[in-house]
Order: sequence, then C-alpha cells, then structure tokens
Amino acid sequence: MFGCALLAHLVDKIGFAKLMQDVEKLGWGIAVVIALGGVGHVAKAWAWRLALPGEGNRVSFLQFFKLRLASEAVGQLGILGQALGEGLRVTALSSELPIASRVSSVTMDRGLFVVSGALVALVGIVAAAFSMSLAHRWVSYAAVFAIALLALLLALAVAVQKQWPILSGLARFAKNLRYCRAWLEKREHLIVAIEGKLFCFRRDAPKAFWMSFGLNLVTHIAALSEIFVVLRLMGFNIGVVGALIFEALTKLINVVGLLNPGNVGTYEGGNVLIARMFGLGADTGMAVAVARRIRAIFWAGIGAVCLVALTKQKNRHQDINIPPDRAGEHPSAVGYPAPQTAARSPIVLVIPVSPQEVYDVRSSLMKVGTLPVILRTILGLQKAGATRIIVCTDSCNAPTLRRELEATKRLPESIEWFEVVPSTRNLGSILGHLALEAAQGPIVIVADDTAFYPALLRDAFARNGTTDAVEFVSGDKPIGIWSLSAAVATRIASRCETVTDTELYSLLAENVDEHRDVATDRWQQVLTEADRVAAEEKLNRWLVKPTDGIFAQFNRRISVPISRQLIKWPITPNMVSLFTLAVGFVSALFFASGGYWNTVLAAVFSVWASILDGCDGEVARLKLQESAFGCWLETICDYLYYLFIFSGMAIGLVRRSGSAYLVWTEMLLIGAGVSFLVAGMGRRRIAGARPEQYLGIWQAQAESRRSNPIMYVGRHCEFLIRRCFLPYALLAFALLDVTKVAFILSAIGANVVWFISLYSYCAFAAAPASPATDTVGSA
Repeated sequence: MFGCALLAHLVDKIGFAKLMQDVEKLGWGIAVVIALGGVGHVAKAWAWRLALPGEGNRVSFLQFFKLRLASEAVGQLGILGQALGEGLRVTALSSELPIASRVSSVTMDRGLFVVSGALVALVGIVAAAFSMSLAHRWVSYAAVFAIALLALLLALAVAVQKQWPILSGLARFAKNLRYCRAWLEKREHLIVAIEGKLFCFRRDAPKAFWMSFGLNLVTHIAALSEIFVVLRLMGFNIGVVGALIFEALTKLINVVGLLNPGNVGTYEGGNVLIARMFGLGADTGMAVAVARRIRAIFWAGIGAVCLVALTKQKNRHQDINIPPDRAGEHPSAVGYPAPQTAARSPIVLVIPVSPQEVYDVRSSLMKVGTLPVILRTILGLQKAGATRIIVCTDSCNAPTLRRELEATKRLPESIEWFEVVPSTRNLGSILGHLALEAAQGPIVIVADDTAFYPALLRDAFARNGTTDAVEFVSGDKPIGIWSLSAAVATRIASRCETVTDTELYSLLAENVDEHRDVATDRWQQVLTEADRVAAEEKLNRWLVKPTDGIFAQFNRRISVPISRQLIKWPITPNMVSLFTLAVGFVSALFFASGGYWNTVLAAVFSVWASILDGCDGEVARLKLQESAFGCWLETICDYLYYLFIFSGMAIGLVRRSGSAYLVWTEMLLIGAGVSFLVAGMGRRRIAGARPEQYLGIWQAQAESRRSNPIMYVGRHCEFLIRRCFLPYALLAFALLDVTKVAFILSAIGANVVWFISLYSYCAFAAAPASPATDTVGSA
C-alpha cells in the first residue's frame, strides 16, 4: 500500500500536466505498444500449448489464449494473484485432460518463462556492466548478481539433467510436519506423477521443449521492443542494447514488486530510477511506465472479459453434466426412469398439482422474473442440491413444455422426463421405483406451477432424522412441497400404483407426520395473470437481504427497477459487477483530479456505484445465476472499489495540499489492505461454501457476544464501512468541502476495522457457524 503513496508523490513531483504532455507525444504509438503486448500473450499461449505434448491438440488454441489472458488479469493483484491465476489455468483448462498433465504443463510453462526471463536479465546486466559508465560499486553489485543468477540457472539445468527428485523430496520432508501430513499423503502419487512428466518433457519431446522455450524468449523480446518504441516516439534512441538493459532492470523491479498488489508505485518509481541511469528525465521514465501500464490494463480488461466468459462456460458445463451411464437418455412414454446407484442426496419429482380437468400447461410456463415458473423451480432445486430432478407431465403437454423450456437455453440436460397417464397420473408407481434408489436421501415432491422462496427448497432437503414425511403448509393449505422418506414413498406406492389427484393428496396427508408452516409471502401459485403479478411483487421482496439496513433498503428502491430492466437483456451478474467497478474507477479519477466540483462529482459517481452494487446480486437471484465465483468476484470488486476511491482521494489531496497527507495515505491504505486480507480469510473460514452468508453469520455471532465491548462496537458500527452507507457520507463531506476530514477518519477507521476483523476471526473460528440467515422464517 506504500506503493500508492509513492505513486502520488511521483505524480506530484513530476507534475500531472507534464506527465500528460509526455504521454500525448506517444499518440497512436500506444496502439503499437498494446499490439506488442498482444504478440507476447499469443506467444505465451502457444508455448503453454506446446508444454502438453500429445495432449495440447485436444484443447483449442483459443481456450489456451483466453485462459492465459484471464490468468494474467488475476495476476495483476500481486504474488497471491499470480498463484490464483496459475490455479485457474489448471482447473479451467479441460476436465478431459488428466490433472497431472494440467499441473505439469502449467508448471513447465511458468518455469520456462522464469528461466528465459532470468536469462534475459543476466544478459542485460552483463551488458550494463560493460557498456554503461557505472560506478565501481555498482559494477561489483552487477557482477555478484550476474554470478549468482548464472549459478542458479546452471544448478537448475543440472537438476533437470540428473532428474533430482526435488518436488517429491520436498513433499516427503513436509510430511514430517503434522499439519501437512494428511494432505500430502493423499496427493503424494500426484506429485510424483507431475515430477515424472516434467522430467520426461525435454527427453521425450525435445522439439516442443525448445520451441516453447523460444516462444517464451519471443515474449521478452516483445517486452523490450515496447521500451524501444516508446523512447523513440519520445525522441530518444537508446538502441537495442539499451532497451535490453532497460528491460533487464525492469524485471528486477518486477521481482521486488511481487509483494505489492498491482506493482503500483514501485513499478513507476523503478522506471524513473532506470531512466535516470540512462541520463533521461524522471518524466521520461514515468511516461514509459504509464505507456506499459496502459498496455497491461488493456489486456487485463480483455482477460477479465475472458474470465467472465470462462465462468459462464463452466456453469453451463455443470448444468449439462450428466452421469456417463445416462448420456443420451431420452424420455419414454411408458418406461420408468432408469435406476441408478443408491443416492444419499435428494431426488425430486416436479408434478402438476392442479386437478386434471383444470390443468393448463400455460400456468407452468408463465414467466416470473423472465423465467417460466417451472424452470425457476427446476433451477432452484438444482442449486439447492438435488441430484436427480424428474419432471412429470402428460403426453399431451410434454412436447409443448419441453420445447418452451429448451428455447430458454437454461434447461439442464440432466433433467429426466416421465409421462404420466392423463386419466390417473400414475405417480404412485414412480414413487415405488424411486424409493428403491433413495437410500438415505429424501424424495421431494414439488408443484410445477408455484414460485417458491429459494430457502424453502433447501429446507425441503434438510431432514432432522425424527420425521418420515413433511408437508409445507400455509395455515391448512398445502403449498406444493412434500418431503418423504423412502419408507413413506414405498408405503404410498404399495397402497395404490395409480392414483387420482384427490387420492394422491389424501395419501400424502395420511402419511405426513409434520406440518411445517410457511408464511404466505414465501410462495405464490401462478394460475392466472393476477397470480403472476403477485409473484413478481413477492420476488421483489425476496431480493431484500436480511442484513440490509436503512441505506441498503433505500438503494434497493432504485436498484431493483434497474435490475428488472437488465434481466430483459443477455447480461450476466458478473458483467454488472465489472461495470459497477468501472463506475467506481471513474469516481476515483474525479477524486484524483482535485477541486470542489470534481470532488462532488466523484462522490455522486460513488453513490451510483453504491446503488449499482446491489444490481449484480439482484440480477443473479432474479435469473437464478448465483455462484460462489460470482460472490467472490463481487467481493474483489468491492475491495478494488475501496482501493480506487481511497487512492483517488489520496492523489487529489496530495495534489491540492502537498505531501502533508502522505502519512494519512499510508495509514489508510495499509489499514484497508490488512482489513481486506483478514476479512477474506474470515469469509472463507467462517462462511465456507456459502460466502454470501458471511455478513449474516458474523452479525449473529457478534449479537451473541453483546457483553464483549469489542464485539458490541463492531456490531453497531459495521454499517459505517459498508458500500450502502460510506458513499453517502462521502457525498455529504464533499458538499461541505471537508473531504480531508473524511479521509483522516477513513484512515483511522480502516485500522480499527482490521483489528476488529482479526479479533472476530480468532473468536469465531472455534465457534460453530450460525444457521443460514435465509431460512423460511427469515425476513
């Protein structure tokens, strides 16, 4: 976080106007720099593909390229981001490739890139020692560094040649550590397999090995070409050797900047120092850094788009992922669903519950939140954890129903279809077949013409072991959800294989031993247009979270109508998150510009970013596209929003008032960075697989410790740092022209936040997680 303060100091010393003049000299040369960056990315994607000899052709080059860009985008966050980016490449490459092949290819690709980069740095440092007029001390440092780098490269070459078991040896050593033993014992065979593939690559595919190494060298040549082009456009000619030296020293700066997210400030400061070594001005070094930063931001933006596309592709693959033994299965008008291995997870029957004489398939196809009611139920069941979903319909309505649902392109291919006899709806018979497979998991029966609050469907799968059959009711009226044990399903099937509607409800009522009452605003049967309107109104209320405060509820009054319009277009929640982040970035630019009206306008944009911040989650819930990745992406965007806003405020205040606010800037950015880290750790540890419930769980845990003064203060003041409140406070401070007061208070508050977050992390870690806040009874 010191880097942001350093960047602000550099901009202040050089002068923003002077810097912009230098950047303007580049003109369309920026496009050349961006194009050279693209050449580097293409070369790296090709090199990675070659690291999969015999298997790379099973995946398209475009997939390699998209994953490379997405990985580079995540890698902009620093060393942690680079680790996450490499993990993304492994997990998202292709499930058809063995995991050992994927890991070894990424490891080999990264290794060749590092080795080729080290080789370029070595050549550049040696060239600097002989061609530049350096002081004796700096020549000595360069010689020591070059010798150490050369020794490291030679040691690596010998290790590969002799096939030293470095990875497996480290794994065996780490097994002596108690906390690593269990994890490594499960993966030791995988580590050995990966190590074997790494050693065999050069021996078994020498052509691919050297081509991959050569392509990595091409990426470094493209990088030094960027420096040569930028300086020539600015009127300086340092030659090819000079560009090589400049790039070699830049690589050293990048190594130092690994610990700094985005290498912000350290990269710019390093370029200024390197430019001075060549006798160039600080503004020239800064212009080189800005030009290359623009290139990085451009390709990181493309990578972010690729990341969103890859996420959609992964979700779609999960939707159509069906067991191999059921691939290609088609519904039969007379047969029963093919038997599967006994399952512990729930099996669901989606049935028409309206009497046969009044049943109309159009009721199930009425749209609520742009999705047909029955499809909303199917997707909700799938997200709730249903392993098998069987849709029951009669032969007259089956073609229309399937055609309409498939037209939405959201219907999972794993859905099974069962055609019931129109006169009797032979549901008792299918219950008997499914009871044989259900084992310990429940059989859940759900109405096809009712919109349900999502938590209701999860509650239907939650069995406490003391009841055999549960019926969800409002008053005395069934709402269309029954949860049966295998024993009850068998008993109903034995009573009657073919049942009419009345007989089915009668049998269910006779065998139910628990009635679970549900509020009327948690479900809505949709039979008429009036019912559909009522369902839409209830869906709007379901968008409000239990943790929403006054300001969040006010924002919902604006964000919900916006989200209602967004769902009419092919816009994903992740797109909304990225657009909201862009609005926050625009706000930061106005903050950085300084001046009263710029600050007020920045605060207005910040408020709009706060309002739009609710739209991504609303679109996800309206279109049933929630995902753990989307939740984490939203969290990262929230963190970046704060980083942008605070950095913009810091730059604006430094430009306006000099270096007096640098200390407060360091306090704010360090406090914010530590807070983000601790909050992220807490979210993963406390909320686990449901990261969206972290705030609700934290609030419940804090409420249970009201006698603790730290928890009491944290619980009653946490709203101050939330995106639904902070922008309004900033707007008030901006209108009163006391933004500096807000900045100082934010610097103090950020350091209070990380202390309370760390205390909460330690205090809550050992405590059992509170129940989900979105259960049936939640408001």
